[in-house]
Amino acid sequence: MYTIDLDVGGTFTDGFFSDGQTYRTAKVPTTAHDVPACVLECVAAGAAAFDTDTAGLLREASVFRLATTIGTNIIVQGRGAKSGLLVSAGAEGDLYGNGPAGVIAEGFIRPEMIAGIGGAIDETGAEATPVDPEEVLAAVRKLVNQGARIVGVCLRNAWRNDAHEVRVREIIHERYPVHYLRSVPLQLSTEVSPVSDDHARANSLIVNEMLHREMTRSLYDLEDRLRDAGYRWPLLVTHASGGCARVAKTVAAETLQSGPAAAVLGAWRIAQLTGAEHVVAADMGGTSLDVAFASAEQPPWNPRPTVEGVPLAIPMLSVESIGAGGGSIARVDGDGTLSVGPDSAGAYPGPACYGQGGAEATVTDADLILGYIDPDHLLAGRMPLDLAAAQDTVGERVAAPSGASLGAAAAMVREAIDSEMAAAILRGVQERGLDPASVTLLAFGGAGPLHAASIAERAGIRRVLAFPFGSVFSAYGSSTTDVMHLYRDTHGSPAASPGLADAIEVGTERMRSIAVKDMRGEGFRSDELDYQTVLELWTGGRATLVSSTNGDGLANAVQRMTDGHDATPGSLALEAAWTVVSAEVPHWSPERVNGFAAHAPAVSGSRGITWSAEQGPTATPTYELTSLVPGAVVEGPAVIDAADTGYVVPDGWWLAVDGYGFLEMTDTRP
Repeated sequence: MYTIDLDVGGTFTDGFFSDGQTYRTAKVPTTAHDVPACVLECVAAGAAAFDTDTAGLLREASVFRLATTIGTNIIVQGRGAKSGLLVSAGAEGDLYGNGPAGVIAEGFIRPEMIAGIGGAIDETGAEATPVDPEEVLAAVRKLVNQGARIVGVCLRNAWRNDAHEVRVREIIHERYPVHYLRSVPLQLSTEVSPVSDDHARANSLIVNEMLHREMTRSLYDLEDRLRDAGYRWPLLVTHASGGCARVAKTVAAETLQSGPAAAVLGAWRIAQLTGAEHVVAADMGGTSLDVAFASAEQPPWNPRPTVEGVPLAIPMLSVESIGAGGGSIARVDGDGTLSVGPDSAGAYPGPACYGQGGAEATVTDADLILGYIDPDHLLAGRMPLDLAAAQDTVGERVAAPSGASLGAAAAMVREAIDSEMAAAILRGVQERGLDPASVTLLAFGGAGPLHAASIAERAGIRRVLAFPFGSVFSAYGSSTTDVMHLYRDTHGSPAASPGLADAIEVGTERMRSIAVKDMRGEGFRSDELDYQTVLELWTGGRATLVSSTNGDGLANAVQRMTDGHDATPGSLALEAAWTVVSAEVPHWSPERVNGFAAHAPAVSGSRGITWSAEQGPTATPTYELTSLVPGAVVEGPAVIDAADTGYVVPDGWWLAVDGYGFLEMTDTRP
């Protein structure tokens, strides 16, 4: 039985396929106008890698998981559904925030599409003023007449009592039954994100409104086409919280950044597998470096993520991005200062060496000039790179204005981007109170292994792990996900509130009963479920998550909420208690090979590589990744060539292939 995991990105769709014993990978261009088309093309490539056809692969597949940036691209491109929003009167201008609606109003919903209505729930959750049906209908009629294709309802204090949001829906459905052909979908904030922060709840609802229609259309269309092609089971959608669920059980906003989140989950799984106590995952692609910090204890959830500058209240695995990638543009300012990024040449036209008309000097062009990339090796020769175009562009854009030689200019570009990425990683390490020497850097993405050792060296990190499937690491991360639902019982109370522990127990039992019903709808029995309770503690504007598994030690977890915090009494607040329920579905896990001996692999060749701006090209041994097996040890300086990336081993570093087939690079200098 096969497992199929895909990550639909903005440029490429990556596939990770397994038959339970081995794995294969595939990468095809994304067709943004027809996502099912590129998904099926990637499936066909995976099938061919297993010497079967698409129908055969799909018939024998036991699970199909999809991570996607469809939602993120909708937001970035501003092409979501035209949304309307009902709020409590007086909140139209600020959406319950401390200032103007700002980013959310300007980029996501037009101010005239926000309407206020009367009625009030007070701070205790009691009704202070009832909702007026005629006012509600007049407001909805106005929004629909102005073009709203979906309407959301977010009322003040609804997290304390959702009766008014529910009543608004009843009023609208009484007048506009849902079976009408032109009915407008209606969403409630408490069903999307029932948090105490009214502003974050409104933001989350607006974003979900934008995504809902297109995500629904794309994902159900894909599921239908997969079924027509032979797949028998529900399509599972990877969520940014680290689990997956069938399309019908997925809230659109939960898919935002699910690709990077899947990579974080994969990094966390590898931390558990290899015994690394602290890891920093660095995904360096063409446009950005996505960084995440994880330990073996629990995934790095962020209860208040920010997407495109908008604070949301939908828990996601924590990912930080900086504008540093292979396509980052290098330029010399008028005063002779070199800057690299954050703008990128993207995929089209891309770096000059892609031969697609790119006229900007990029990091990839510099890497090619320096010798780190074999121009005839990429994608097994199917995408030859134009070295001359890279030389001309870097020479014109960087070398000439800086007065440096071509090799020195390319080296300066590489050193600048590596220093920027190292500084960002080091800040994160120090913010967490960690010693860089105790951290393992996980390097993936098309450009990650090319720069990992250099970044680590500058950040004081002495161990790097890279992977033969690193260029499709998000798809691999998706393969580690299980079916999971996350429920939240909002408290918004001081941590020392009387009876809080009992309230958590009652809320947890209620959420578990809901979870059992939802998971039964996914096809799982109650005895197949695992539970985790996560307490969301806030102090000084920062969140801390305290967890207990399967209900064990919940009372102790409540006590631990205040442990380790030196804040003044009463400043700690329990925002919410989460119930995370999961059920295992098949996924591939690497098996460790034992009994191998350390050995020096055969050198495949040699090429001139410029290792610094101060020296010219140096003849450096090269190796083929496909020839490296567990126990292989390569002493730097060296480069390991692969079809989708390269692994750069500087002087003073050693690379060893471990029992899992992972490539471990170690700084051996004192």
